[in-house]
Amino acid sequence: MKTSIKISVIILALLFFYADVEAQHRYTVKDVPNVQLQDYTRYVSDPENVLKKDNIVILDKRIAYLRDSIGVETAIVVLPAIDTGRYGSAKEFATELFNTWGIGDKETHNGLLILLLTADGEREIVFETGLGTEATLTDGLSKLIQVNKMVPFLKENKYGEGLIAGVEEVEKVFDGTSELLIEEPFLNDSEKLGLLWFLGGFIIILIVEYIRKRRVVRSEDPFVAAAKYESLSGIGCAIAVLFLPSYLFYMIYKEIVKKDDIPRLNCKKCGAKGKVVLKYKPQVEQKALPGQDGLKRYHYICKACNYGHKVLVPYKYEPPKPKSRGGDGSSYSNSSSSDSSSGGSWGGGSSGGGGASTKF
Repeated sequence: MKTSIKISVIILALLFFYADVEAQHRYTVKDVPNVQLQDYTRYVSDPENVLKKDNIVILDKRIAYLRDSIGVETAIVVLPAIDTGRYGSAKEFATELFNTWGIGDKETHNGLLILLLTADGEREIVFETGLGTEATLTDGLSKLIQVNKMVPFLKENKYGEGLIAGVEEVEKVFDGTSELLIEEPFLNDSEKLGLLWFLGGFIIILIVEYIRKRRVVRSEDPFVAAAKYESLSGIGCAIAVLFLPSYLFYMIYKEIVKKDDIPRLNCKKCGAKGKVVLKYKPQVEQKALPGQDGLKRYHYICKACNYGHKVLVPYKYEPPKPKSRGGDGSSYSNSSSSDSSSGGSWGGGSSGGGGASTKF
């Protein structure tokens, strides 16, 4: 009995020991050594010594070429695992590490971070691209490089060879010789949907306005109805909100072509259709007071026969709007860029979250 208890205690102690060792291998961004602070010719941070020394030498030379000849500042980080309690994903970790170090030039943001995780069950390769790099090294290309060029090596635990293959393909992407480069369509799927939404909204707004104006023309008193007409009121207003860019474009379109909001009416005298328009701006005949409606006079004229028609339309009293007070300096920005840092000897670039990740 005593022997079994001792064995159980030893097993528990070993479990706690290995759990503690595993915990020590879960890195935060602050834990990652910035090798550039030690030697400006080094670009590979491998604190657990996973890579062979000759592979690191090759990678450093390749990355120096990327920086000096192509203008892409690149860092490689090899870790067993990250602190999953602090970071939601390896991509999130890479984004924070990229911006903490400031990889890439601060003007062009032409940086690239390649993160490799090697722990069992968490093996993953991540590309994090700078704001100036992602236009050439797109998310799709990053994924293709990982899947086609790197993962076959990484699955065999050939981490150095996989990283070298990835860096070589990145070089080819930037000099235009990569076999993975394909002619991208003028619009991607999301852009096509956006354009369809915009054009569809514009057409819907035109149709809604046409239907509402036709109802005005066919009403019992079209002149009064036209005076009370409000562009895109009711359901049309909801459509304007749903298709806001289309609505703004519609308003610009109306301003350019001088399109009148008030529907064109039919002449009662000559019968001309759509020729009667508002000649002047409505004039106040009787001023509205609190609790008492006023009257506005609308003067319509037929462009075909010059026949005029006047109509009085009631309008509601609107209390004057309070004048806004400005210039008191109460509005100001409390943002500051004083805490921004280049993160050591890197160039001070930043990432917007572009890139890709692949588990293997």
